[in-house]
Amino acid sequence: MENRNNENLYKVEFLNCTVDKAQDFKIIDCDSHFAEFAGIHASKIKEGKLFLTDILKPVDRDYVFKKLCKKGSKYVYIDFDILNAEKEPVFIHCSARNYEDSSLCRLVFADVSKSREVLAQQANAANSLIELVAGGVCLFKVTPDMHFNVIHINEACSHLFGTTIESCLKRGDYRLDELIHPDDKTIVYQAIGRAMAMGEELDLEYRIMKHRDKFIWCHCSAAVQRYDEDGSPVFQAVFIDITRNKEAERRADNANEKLINLLENLAGAIFFASLEKPFVTDYISGDFVRLIGYSRDEFENRFGNDFGRLIDNSAELEKEIKKQVSKGGKAEVTYRIKAKGAKTALVQDTRKLVTQQDGSKTLICELQEIGN
Repeated sequence: MENRNNENLYKVEFLNCTVDKAQDFKIIDCDSHFAEFAGIHASKIKEGKLFLTDILKPVDRDYVFKKLCKKGSKYVYIDFDILNAEKEPVFIHCSARNYEDSSLCRLVFADVSKSREVLAQQANAANSLIELVAGGVCLFKVTPDMHFNVIHINEACSHLFGTTIESCLKRGDYRLDELIHPDDKTIVYQAIGRAMAMGEELDLEYRIMKHRDKFIWCHCSAAVQRYDEDGSPVFQAVFIDITRNKEAERRADNANEKLINLLENLAGAIFFASLEKPFVTDYISGDFVRLIGYSRDEFENRFGNDFGRLIDNSAELEKEIKKQVSKGGKAEVTYRIKAKGAKTALVQDTRKLVTQQDGSKTLICELQEIGN
């Protein structure tokens, strides 16, 4: 049986035989494939010249016999090695059927050794490619008890983890899950679970321990690359150190918070707006809120933060503001606003166009009440 998937060839050979458990697992029948595999003519096998013991490794005999003789087990599925004609072990999947009215047991061996060779070649090829990637890349296997055992790693990734390739792989049980910050483990385990159940890719930011009690922020992209011989999923993950980005974000958040606190305490009705929409506010100060009489929530929900809806001639004013700003980067206009409760106020609107750190431009606007 052959299966072609992604241009990689997988081969499975099926071998059949029947054993008599009451006669020390004597093989009493088989097909030609099994006879060829065992290196004994089918007629000799049917004469009772071969026992299941002869093709099992001594270390596996007790395990296999107990599985096949388990009481009440009509069907048994086990994996182990059997010996071919050259007495070389070959890994197989075995499906066994016990007959209720006799001591006979029919065995179907699926020889998947060729598939294992292909998988091994794929793994070696993947490992070679990993070494050429500049980012931190590793392969890790998710065990049944949800440990993330690293099975291959490139140099960049070993640096991120504060180790070396040699020390990491020498252990054989280097666990990625032990490096994850305790506060981030839940989101990582949830993402791994979704990837295993639904085939989703991981795209996360979380903290990795580089040295004892020292963590770095990493962006991790990962997906199931293949499944190991025991059925465990093997993930390929790419790690990028984003610690500096996180620090920059933290500084920007702090600066923004300080700016907001500063604006809240400045005297005057102040708001920010873009040149394209000079009456749609990005930020409004406390004095601005007091001037219009609407709370921030009311202003957003009722007017969509559009200050122009409180002005009768906002369209003409918008054109004038754009005209003045385009000439000198500043504007000054006077108009009347309709505040909450049918109140009106005559205000002087002074604006200045400023360039922000990211290169974008914004209008800083201040209103001064000059009459009713």
